[in-house]
Amino acid sequence: MKKKTALFLALLMTVAVLFSGCGEELGLANTEVKIKVADGKAVVTELPNKTGITEITIPDEYENTPVTEIADYAGCNLENAEKINIGKNVEKIGVWSFENNQNLKEFYVDPENEYFCSVDGVLYTKDMKELLFYPVARGIEKTEIKKDDGKTEEVERITYSVPEGVEKIRSKAFYKCEKLYSLKLPSTLKVIEEKAFFKCTSMENINLPEGVTNIDKDAFSCCGSLKAITVPSTVTVIGDYAFYNCTSLLEVKMQCKKENVSLGQKWQPTNNGLEIKEVNIIWE
Repeated sequence: MKKKTALFLALLMTVAVLFSGCGEELGLANTEVKIKVADGKAVVTELPNKTGITEITIPDEYENTPVTEIADYAGCNLENAEKINIGKNVEKIGVWSFENNQNLKEFYVDPENEYFCSVDGVLYTKDMKELLFYPVARGIEKTEIKKDDGKTEEVERITYSVPEGVEKIRSKAFYKCEKLYSLKLPSTLKVIEEKAFFKCTSMENINLPEGVTNIDKDAFSCCGSLKAITVPSTVTVIGDYAFYNCTSLLEVKMQCKKENVSLGQKWQPTNNGLEIKEVNIIWE
């Protein structure tokens, strides 16, 4: 009986080893990317969020079908991803596809992709007119600052310059980029979409170039360190809650004429939606 038991256990171990070997050969880790096929198109619906998976590749094809879309929420709240590779056939990326990935440092796009590209790890449309997503762990540098008590403190900060030619900062592009401190916007910029800079809590100043026409809903919501902003004369739309909970923003210089601007509900700086009496809106 003991010999039979030992033989059975040995057989089980052999089978386990064989199947383990097959799994490695087939590259089963790649199947962690969940893809749905419908109407002749393959759509990425979920990216893996597991310890040890720091680089994720979205394939060119799945079941002989081109992977053309990354759905909303497919790659949100990833705790481990540092790099995401996007295949050559992707032509649609949802505005909620890659939010709140606090360790993400880089996007890479296949050079053959006709719709998107990556420049220094930042995701753009191929024509470089739209900035889609900034990986929030990219370019973090340690800097010493002097505190009010005279002591120094080491902090982590991000500085970034958006290239000339970009016309739109897409919705949620810098979503929860909490270490973004300094940002230079191009002279070509026209539109800042909804929640583009939501919870960029370290950003103190931003210069909006002449030519910007739209500051959409919640564009700068919860930017609690933002201290000053000048709205250029070309702006015609400021959306609802554009500066919601910007508690340090006590002065807003408006170079545009009030009668030429569509102002959304509670667009001005507030404290969780409540009026801040010290706020001074200056119409020039």
